[in-house]
Amino acid sequence: MEDIIKVSALGGLDENGRDCYVIEINNDIFVIDAGLALPDKTIPGVDYLLANAQYLISNKDRIRAYIMTHAHDENMGALKYFYDDAPAPIYCTRFTKHVIETQFNFNELRIPLDFEVVPPTSSQKIAGRNVHFFQTSHNAAYSFGVAIETSKGNIVFTSDFIVDYSVKTPAYIFDMKALSILSEKPTFLLMSESKGANYEGYCSPRHRVIPLIERYFKTNRRIFINCFWQNFFRISEIIDLCIENNKKIFFYNEFTRQIMKMLMDFNPTRIPSSIIVNKEDLLRVREQELVILMLGRGEEIYKELVNIADGTGEDKRVRLNHRDIFINAALPTPTLETIATRSIDYLYRTGADVVWIKKNQITAMHPRQDDLKFFLSVLKPRYYLPVRGNFINLMANAKLALSMGIGLNHTNVFILDNGMQLCFNELGRPSILPNNPAIMPTHPILVDGSGVSTNVAENIVNDRRQLSVDGVVVIAVTVSVEEKRIIAGPDCQMRGFVYVKEAEPLLKSIANIFVDEVTTALSVNNIDFENVKATAQERIRRFIKRENGREPMIIPIIVTK
Repeated sequence: MEDIIKVSALGGLDENGRDCYVIEINNDIFVIDAGLALPDKTIPGVDYLLANAQYLISNKDRIRAYIMTHAHDENMGALKYFYDDAPAPIYCTRFTKHVIETQFNFNELRIPLDFEVVPPTSSQKIAGRNVHFFQTSHNAAYSFGVAIETSKGNIVFTSDFIVDYSVKTPAYIFDMKALSILSEKPTFLLMSESKGANYEGYCSPRHRVIPLIERYFKTNRRIFINCFWQNFFRISEIIDLCIENNKKIFFYNEFTRQIMKMLMDFNPTRIPSSIIVNKEDLLRVREQELVILMLGRGEEIYKELVNIADGTGEDKRVRLNHRDIFINAALPTPTLETIATRSIDYLYRTGADVVWIKKNQITAMHPRQDDLKFFLSVLKPRYYLPVRGNFINLMANAKLALSMGIGLNHTNVFILDNGMQLCFNELGRPSILPNNPAIMPTHPILVDGSGVSTNVAENIVNDRRQLSVDGVVVIAVTVSVEEKRIIAGPDCQMRGFVYVKEAEPLLKSIANIFVDEVTTALSVNNIDFENVKATAQERIRRFIKRENGREPMIIPIIVTK
């Protein structure tokens, strides 16, 4: 019997993050990754954007596996928010399992998880089907791609990877042999990431930070260096530099100590205990021997820079001065550039030498064109589906595949949007179904707070956006229903949309409009004050829009006695 296949994305297409891909083979669902994304400044008050799991929750009885390819938030960060509603075995490496559990502990979640720990290169039987994992080289330790066998050939998901022949640490090698073995069977569909598809050449060796900073480790000066906690490859490079240059390393705060303990437990990078400085020994180590490592998440890592610059950090003994070197190895994403720029200003005020690594100096560990060509030439897929990236990245990946001369053309290379389904019938013929939001909603789930999931309604986000741009007007009166008159007020307050010198005439006009509406309602025995407030709100909105072109949030309040 020939398999019927459907492939779709709940997130990750035409965006950066929220990766979640659904592969349906007959009646079985395999979920590859379950990620989150960080919001930009147009979504105030929101901490994370999650892949929408409603389709998975509605079909939870058909989910056979969650396959977490590696330990990055954009790939596995959303799992903690919906796993309890749609549980299934989680297939991942021992290292990724520990990172997921660490995140659950950070957020004080006690949801029981059903892990199936697998080696990064291995084969498993899932729902009676052969599934093969192959280790890839990425900045998350022990990352892997996955191949699912079907009657039509393998469905291969590359995950994040680069082609790097020089990696020596077992946690970051690319298992070429495993990929070669996969190539012996036909690849029906290849799903390959696209974030670096616009750039020529290979990613390696431009992903390495060592050539940019090793000269500073050869000096006799104290070094501060920060890094995102999930960039495990870069942390490994920093440790290597400390070992090679006989430096001692101090973990800046409790968060950094927790993460480094996790890394030492699973040994993706070698950290001799002899180079680690304990808290009580900090002042006993000579400054010229010391490296202070700071790890962090999202914008927190840049807020901590401000604290360390003004001496209000967790450890008051650690403060920057003119004898120090500060190396920023946490390259900000587009959503973090504003706060990162502000934090560097504080660092310069300390007098320390600041080394701010620029994006044009180092590349993220995502495949460039020659990396992608390597995968395509080895597997020679019958169909090709670019994933992971903005539309410009997906299109560049597709065009690259068309140029390869391996039988890929406009009939077997597809670019989808989230929620669209790429379907293959029994004969293997493809068709694309448009997104049906009623069946497979893909709009982001907005989370306010890092603990238990709290969905933030779209109207609340719109209110926050309006507040941040146009400000707010609050106007209140107290009325006596029995006497049918206003007995206190009006009190009108404005914030964030008009200069003080312009406020007085506006205040009087807004107050007059509100008083007129309330007085008129009382005179005709209308005590439906919700309707009165709505009418007054609309009149005030039109008046302000006419006067100065702004549309602040308007909050009318009527207190009854």
